[in-house]
Amino acid sequence: MLLGLTGLQFYVASVIIFAVLYLFTPKKFIWFPFAVLTILFAVLAYHILPDIADDLNIYYHHMDVFREMGRDGLRYAINEDWFEWKTFRASLYYVYIISRFPNNNFLPAITILIVYSLSFDVLYKAAKRFEISKGGLFFASMYVITTFWYYDVASGTRNGLAFVIAFVTAYYHLVEKKNIFICFAGYLCAALMHSSGIIPVALVFAALITKNFKSKFINVLFIFGISGSAALIEVLASVTDNSFIQSIAGRAESHGNIDTHLNLSMGSGGGNTMYLVTLVTFFVVLFLVLYFGPNIKKSRYSEELKTFLQYSSLTMCFLLGCAFTSTLIFVRFVRWIIPVVGGIYIMVGLKAQQDNEKKYIEDSFNNNIIPKKSILYRMRPVICVVLTAFMGVSFWYALNGSSLIFLHLR
Repeated sequence: MLLGLTGLQFYVASVIIFAVLYLFTPKKFIWFPFAVLTILFAVLAYHILPDIADDLNIYYHHMDVFREMGRDGLRYAINEDWFEWKTFRASLYYVYIISRFPNNNFLPAITILIVYSLSFDVLYKAAKRFEISKGGLFFASMYVITTFWYYDVASGTRNGLAFVIAFVTAYYHLVEKKNIFICFAGYLCAALMHSSGIIPVALVFAALITKNFKSKFINVLFIFGISGSAALIEVLASVTDNSFIQSIAGRAESHGNIDTHLNLSMGSGGGNTMYLVTLVTFFVVLFLVLYFGPNIKKSRYSEELKTFLQYSSLTMCFLLGCAFTSTLIFVRFVRWIIPVVGGIYIMVGLKAQQDNEKKYIEDSFNNNIIPKKSILYRMRPVICVVLTAFMGVSFWYALNGSSLIFLHLR
């Protein structure tokens, strides 16, 4: 119990506190509710009692070794290649540094603090850059909160960190276009955090190469080729012991680390409820990309977002190919990257569509033409209602069927 609440009750209370604070916080200080929610989520993670199948139990054991043996423990972990740490040094040093803290509980707490602060910072920066209203930012942030898989990050550590760092770095690189050297350091960190972190980084460079391609068919064909390669790598991983191939396939997890909750969420043949919910979340964001993408491209934000839009499109095409061939990769993307992609498309897309509609009406009156709303503009209120309902259902499912059901407190 935490303050007399169960883990799920504290999680719900944190979201409610965020919503109330957001309502009464002036736009100038709108970062404050996000900071409070991130800290509350980190406090909750600090008190997690790991499930018997969680990777956290193994990390805790390794941290005990590091705490007792110091640098000798670090060298021992490298020699024994725990968690493939001969290759993925970023996660090794991350766990080692946190082992210097008084107890192991700081590992999930700091992981959640990093992941949510980075994700919310992207939303906050995008809202400021594209002049999003307070209501638009709240709508987008609730989408992220209700579709982001909290417990998978807290219990798995490396995967969530790798994917979020890769995506956040991509946003800073492709949209903010600042501190490029730091961005490349971020890509390196993501790639050395976990084998699967290489994939979202590769998609960034694919976007940079193809951003000026005129043919959408070429882009789609290019990404489905990558999806096919990912499937081929998984097949090779099943018939060879080559450590590099095993690492890229994400299947050579040392000492029994097999992303248990992710595997449970896919079920037999990817057909159980958790995986179906993940599929639905993907197709919702795919619709948002297809619906709002043309509006954003016609808006005054088009040039700033050109490469990011290409990155989003390639990612969605890639995931479409992965949905039935590389399900573990698909699940990781949809639960840790796609929520923020959806949030950005919601708030920027709504703003761009409203601006485009206003300009269309003004041009019509200036040319003595009776303006007629297009079907895309008329659909906007309906889409907002449907998205609100989807967020409500997603939040209900998160509490009753997602990996949050494994959330227990010490």
